[in-house]
Amino acid sequence: MTSNIWNFWAKKYDRLWVQKYSLSPTRNCISKIIDEDNKEDESLKVLDLGCGPGQLISILEKKYNNFKITGIDFSEEMLKISRLRNPKTEHINLNAESLDKIKDKYNIIICTHSLPYYKNLDKVIFELYRLLSDNGKIYISFASGNTFYDKLALFFVKLTTGPAHYPSDAEFRKLISNHFLVESFTIIKERFFMPEIAVYKLGKDIT
Repeated sequence: MTSNIWNFWAKKYDRLWVQKYSLSPTRNCISKIIDEDNKEDESLKVLDLGCGPGQLISILEKKYNNFKITGIDFSEEMLKISRLRNPKTEHINLNAESLDKIKDKYNIIICTHSLPYYKNLDKVIFELYRLLSDNGKIYISFASGNTFYDKLALFFVKLTTGPAHYPSDAEFRKLISNHFLVESFTIIKERFFMPEIAVYKLGKDIT
C-alpha cells in the first residue's frame, strides 16, 4: 500500500460525499462513547491511528483540554492538513506496520476506517495491545463485510481507495481474541445503500 492515493484525496477529503453518511456519523459515534467513558478534566494520552486530516482530533481538542493527542498517518498530505487544523497535536508520519517504533503508552487509541487497508493485521493488533495502557480503551471502526450487499458495495469503494479487506464481525473478533475483549459494539447504517459500519470499544485482555 502506498500513500499516493491518500495524498491525492487529502485536499478533497472534507468534501467527499461519504462524509455525510459514513465518516461524520462514525466520528460522532466514537466521540459520544469517549464522552461517556471520560470526565472532561481527565488528563489522558490519546493516539489516533490513521488520523487523516484530523477531523476527529479537532473534535477531541475542543472538548478535552487535558488530552495529549498524537496523530499518526502515512500520508504526509493528510498530516499537513491536520497540523494546520490541530496545532496542539503531535503528528507522526508513519505506516501502521511500523508501530514498533512508537515506545509510549496510551490511555485511548482510536482507529477509524483505516484498519481494512493495513496489510499485516496481526502485527498491527499486537502493536496496539503493546501501546495500550492496562486500563486503556481502543475505539475502532470500519466498514464491515458482514453481508453480500456490504461486500458488493465495498468492492466499488476499493476502486477509489486501493486494495483493502473489510472484515466481518466474526473475522474481527477472531483477529483480536488473543489480545482484547469487546466491551461494546455498535452498528451504523445511515442509509439503506450504505454498507454497515462496525464500531467497537475494546479493553485489554490481561488475564
